[in-house]
Amino acid sequence: MMRATVIAAVLTLLLSAAAQATAEPAQAFQVFLDPAGSDTNSGLSTSAPVRTLARAQAVLTAAQPQTDVEVRVKQGTYTAPTTTWTFVVPGHTVNFMPIDYEYGDGVDDIAGRPVFRGDGTAGYWLRGRMPDTMPQGGDGGLRFYYLRVERYSEGGIALAGRYHTDSDGLRVPADAGFNHNKIFGMELVDIGSKWSSAGYGYGGVDLVNSSGNLIQNNHFVHLENTDGQAPLLHGVYIAHHSSDNVIVNNQFAYISGDPLRARNDSNHNDIYGNVLERTGQKGQFSDWFCDTSTGCVDAEHPRECASQGNLFHENDNISGYDDGSLSNWAMIVGDLTYSGASPCTNDGEQRVRTWGNT
Repeated sequence: MMRATVIAAVLTLLLSAAAQATAEPAQAFQVFLDPAGSDTNSGLSTSAPVRTLARAQAVLTAAQPQTDVEVRVKQGTYTAPTTTWTFVVPGHTVNFMPIDYEYGDGVDDIAGRPVFRGDGTAGYWLRGRMPDTMPQGGDGGLRFYYLRVERYSEGGIALAGRYHTDSDGLRVPADAGFNHNKIFGMELVDIGSKWSSAGYGYGGVDLVNSSGNLIQNNHFVHLENTDGQAPLLHGVYIAHHSSDNVIVNNQFAYISGDPLRARNDSNHNDIYGNVLERTGQKGQFSDWFCDTSTGCVDAEHPRECASQGNLFHENDNISGYDDGSLSNWAMIVGDLTYSGASPCTNDGEQRVRTWGNT
């Protein structure tokens, strides 16, 4: 009798485990945007859509879902200021996507990219950072699919962890970062002072203490500052301890600064399979940092270190911004082995390795 009871208990546990293993994943919590929507709506159905990302974030903050989140965006044009996005769900993702997008779709599978257009005020389209309730930092889990972002002065998407100045006077992370985000199939176009009177730009995508991101299959087109600010605007700006990012199969065209720029101990980023045409002034990939030799270190600008171990390979280097030939890489401060003043170190690595670029 005892043996039968034990066997029955074991079978019950096995069946329970099997049921859990095959259970359907929790359905994503959805919020709906529509150019004709209203921020007085709930946003929880296609018949009651909201109008702005700010209102979508408020809906999510009130609901506090513990599943993946989808912000479903109906096609049309949304004229909008900068949105600071701080809603994250630990262990889950927050997805921004066209209303008819299905995971794995291509652009031909949707009715078109919804358009977010700057309203003439200075800023990025979206700044992602951890909420104040998570000072330790960690995974942001933001994912962007097949949207068009245009005519913002500073840039498209900024993902930023916190940083501070340490006892050596170096700019270093103050938390674990804002990590593991995905930017896929986006169009980031007409950005910078050439396209917006509100100010000059820095990056189509700007990473600050943000690591482990995937930036794939995007179009960065006409990211241009005028006059003396032209070199400041990059396609992807990998800054301040942003490491282990993958930047693959993107199209870069008409970028007035170097399209890929690393800064301040941003290491082991893998950049490959990209097409670069009419982009860059010093190199298609370049590394700059605030060093004592540059004269930029002051009370407002802490000292920084060189980046190391970055990979730039199998990219199609067509031309520089002026339509002439351009080097694959450039070290704006120091040479390939310079790490910066002590206690900076490059751990025996070159700052960049390149191969197979055409």
